[in-house]
Amino acid sequence: MLIIFLMLPFVFNRALAIEIVIFALAAIAFDLLLGYTGIMMFCQASFFGSAAYITGLLIHHFQPNIFLCMIAGMAGAAILSLLFGYLGTLRAGSYCVLLTLAFNEMVFFIAYQWKTLTGGSDGLRDIPRPHLQIPGIADIDLFSETRFYFFALFFFILAFILIRKITESPFGKVLQGIRENEKRAEAIGYNAQWFKILAFVIGGTFMGLAGSLYCMFMNFVDITNVAFDTSGKILMMELIGGLGTLFGPILGAGVVSLASDIAAAYWERWLLVLGAMFVAFVLFARGGIWGMIQSLRDRIETP
Repeated sequence: MLIIFLMLPFVFNRALAIEIVIFALAAIAFDLLLGYTGIMMFCQASFFGSAAYITGLLIHHFQPNIFLCMIAGMAGAAILSLLFGYLGTLRAGSYCVLLTLAFNEMVFFIAYQWKTLTGGSDGLRDIPRPHLQIPGIADIDLFSETRFYFFALFFFILAFILIRKITESPFGKVLQGIRENEKRAEAIGYNAQWFKILAFVIGGTFMGLAGSLYCMFMNFVDITNVAFDTSGKILMMELIGGLGTLFGPILGAGVVSLASDIAAAYWERWLLVLGAMFVAFVLFARGGIWGMIQSLRDRIETP
């Protein structure tokens, strides 16, 4: 995976490579919730977009250190995910799904109406890409897309390692137990609601990191960053790639981003292509791309 990512900006358009890395980060963060904990939600865009707005506002008005902007964006996403996680987990199943959808629509409405802060439908513009300043060590201009790609890749790899450690830890095993049988997990003494809230906060924080990087990459924050479109895009990447695998969502992010880029260049109704692809995977490849790879490997290894 590392070799592929190191080659990516030299094989594809650098802007597309950056988008793949950022949405791969958002997808593996969401995988912790849906794939490992079994929580279906539609407020991914709230965490992604709120961090993008916070980061953008700080850069636009104050231009502090790049790491302070990112930490502030992640903190905002963490607080929002704690609130939404607590309220959402008060109900289960379809009620939780509808609550998270309603929360996302509230965030979208606030961003749309608060034009003096967010720019409304025009978005938050004129956000310069800050320098990577490490006092006494380096002052790197990230205006180059190649440099910014490797900057984003560093945080993606760091996030991947941390999320993988979480899923393999006792805490991660409890999350998987809740996914398989929540009542049994509670019967042996685990507070399922608090474990799910913690999963919300961890996943939301990493989605906030993705949103901060996306804001700096695009140099503006569009209203669609907090819209249902972004939540649906991350969900599509997750399901196409494969649930509960971490590697699957990365493949899903690559396939969806690449298919969108190619289809948009040739057909104005390119969303139909994505829709058809999504339906095909849901109906005929429930394990996603990673599940297909594992099935093929098992067939080859079986004598």
